[in-house]
Amino acid sequence: MKKQHIKWILFYICLDQITKFVINLSIGIGHEYPLISGFLYLTDKQNYGTAFHIVEGHMLSVIITTLLSLVLLISFYHHTEENDTRCIHGILLMLGGLGGNLLDRLFLGYVRDIIGISVFDAHLILNIADILLWVGLMIIVYTIIKQWQNKSK
Repeated sequence: MKKQHIKWILFYICLDQITKFVINLSIGIGHEYPLISGFLYLTDKQNYGTAFHIVEGHMLSVIITTLLSLVLLISFYHHTEENDTRCIHGILLMLGGLGGNLLDRLFLGYVRDIIGISVFDAHLILNIADILLWVGLMIIVYTIIKQWQNKSK
């Protein structure tokens, strides 16, 4: 893996960890600070599962799955063309997101979720690592779809 790519991954992990730390110091567990009334708020919630609190109470399984995901993404990285910068950046985003949440799970036993979004009756609470994961995944999927479209032409 290239040195500059490792630096990006470490930057993403640090960004995630610093935001979680600052929110924890500023708000405190279970409290909320509205940014956009009724829509966006900062909070500090402990998530003992995965997205949407799925698999709660099975931390070892989640950690093993995360480690396997890291291995698969690193393998995908090594099999990606060097000039496919969009896909590589998507992979780096996902590696940073997985790394940020993995650190929480290993050292705290839970993931710190800090950003709350309310849309209609749905409430989503996530963190920077989650955003990195989803954005990275969308970039990779978009890139693969574009590559398939170009090959079929």
